[in-house]
Amino acid sequence: MERPRFDIVASGERMREIRRQRNISVKQVMEYMGFESTQAVYKWEAGKCYPQVDNLVALAILYNVSPMELLVEEDRVSSSSCLWGNLFVA
Repeated sequence: MERPRFDIVASGERMREIRRQRNISVKQVMEYMGFESTQAVYKWEAGKCYPQVDNLVALAILYNVSPMELLVEEDRVSSSSCLWGNLFVA
């Protein structure tokens, strides 16, 4: 079995899309996470970095999704034109 690899940019886009679908502002995420600025949230959504595991789980709880729903597998992105239909869900 091969270790899954995730697409950081597609995962960031997915995080932004889920946040917007739930009508949650970046400022609300910042406050929920206890951050002093929105910088980390924007970095995640821009695909510049992943949230640390504890932040990923907290974000999933806020968005009412599984943490795996926030990540997009690399090979699933490249093998299809439908980005959101190809999430790796354990």
